[in-house]
Parts: sequence; C-alpha cells; structure tokens
Amino acid sequence: MSSEFEKIASKIMIQVGTKKEEALRCLYYEPKKETKQTIVLIPGFFSLPSAWDELLMNAKEDYRLFLIETREKHTAKINKKSDFSLERFANDIAEAIDYLMLKDYILVTSSMGGAFTLTAMKKGLINPKHSFLVGPVLKVEIPDWSWPLVRITSPFFYRFMLKPSIKIYVKSKFERDQAEKYCVSLDNLEIRRVRKTMLTLKKFRITAEDLNIINSHCILIGAEKDKLHQSQITKWIHEQIPNSDYVDLGSNVVAHGIPLLELIEKTIEEEKS
Repeated sequence: MSSEFEKIASKIMIQVGTKKEEALRCLYYEPKKETKQTIVLIPGFFSLPSAWDELLMNAKEDYRLFLIETREKHTAKINKKSDFSLERFANDIAEAIDYLMLKDYILVTSSMGGAFTLTAMKKGLINPKHSFLVGPVLKVEIPDWSWPLVRITSPFFYRFMLKPSIKIYVKSKFERDQAEKYCVSLDNLEIRRVRKTMLTLKKFRITAEDLNIINSHCILIGAEKDKLHQSQITKWIHEQIPNSDYVDLGSNVVAHGIPLLELIEKTIEEEKS
C-alpha cells in the first residue's frame, strides 16, 4: 500500500546518535499558504506513513507537516552496533526536533511511538504545545510465550512461517481496515532491526512515577473497539499525567484519520478563546 502523503512530501535524512553516524528519514510538507501551526507525527512501531494518509492529506493545506520515522524502520540508516534502547529512541526524537528547529509544535504519536515520546517528555528532552497520543503502550505488548520465537526469528523463518501465521491471527482479531494496515506493515518489516529492538525493549516499563513528572499538555486518545491497544491502559496513563485529557474516538482507524484532525483543530480553537 503506497502512501499518498509520501508521494507529495519532501524527504530529509536527519543525523542522530552520539557520533551522528546514523540517520532517520523525515517526510516534510509545507503548505502553499502561510501557516503558524506545525504537526510532528511519530508513527507506531514498524507502522508505515500510509496508516496516516487520511489525517495528513486532509491537514496538508493548513499545517506544516513532519513525519519522523524511528530507527527500527527500513528507511533508517544505521549500523550493526546501533543502540535500540528506549532512551536512544527518545533521544532520536529530541535530536530530530532540534535539527528541524521546531519550537512551537503539536505532536501526534501512536502505540510504541507514544512510549518513546512519553520517555522524551519525562526526561525533559521535548516540550510540545500539545501531544495527542493514540493508544500509547507501557511495555512491548506480546504474549510471554512468543518471546522464544522472537529470539530465534530469522528473515527466512519470518517470511515463510511466522508472517503468514501472524496475518491469519490479525485478520481474525481486528476490524478489516485495521487488519489490512497491519498486514501491509508486516510485509515491510526490517525483521533483523525489529527483532533486535524487541529484545532490547523486552524489560522496559513506563511507570506511574515516570508519568507523574510530565508537564506537557497531553491528550490521550482511546479507541474502545481497538483489541490491540487497550483503552483502560490509555485511561490509566491519562490519570497519571497531571496536565492531560482523555478522549475516546471509538476505533483505531478513526483515531488515525479526520476525527483526530478535528480534535486537533478544536484544541487549537479552544486555546485561542
């Protein structure tokens, strides 16, 4: 599934890391008319730009748009010794935003992208005007019994054995549009990077203490119909962040589209009044 936004966006490679020898891809779009609003989007773990096409294509005339792809993506330029820790992902986001010289921006994230963002905010590395977090997670959400499979997964094993099984499971568990989105992502995985990332992040946890010290305004987006990102976790995160709100948008697909954009616009208007 090709991304409509990717077709119209400019591509920037942003150097990150201690020695600036690694690079993340950023998709950037500047509207023709002058605008003071900027949206920075951090997609979820191995999520593709196409998952956000509805929101981005409807926002492109009124917002400067930046989509930053994290280091487990196939678009990132990394080396064999690259760090895939939670702290490195958080630092990547901060370094990319610094590189783009963004000071007054709205942050949109989902799933594991939310975990990376919450960590960056906890560490005081970033301070968005508003952060819209769609189904953020507190840990790597896979069954305990599946970790041995992650450890032994090779490109061959993934392609011919694991991926077909995961697709069957996804299609049986999730609504059609969400399942299609995940299946496309599975087809585009850089499996060696994903494997290393998951094993590195196996023991990471975001705690109440981590969330209590976040000062940025956060809007936690729940999707009651989403079977992967449990809404009760999103509500709990909201309860731990002092300056936060909770909004339920029903489904994961809706939470990646126009209803989320309308919520962003409503928040901006309320800020002006």
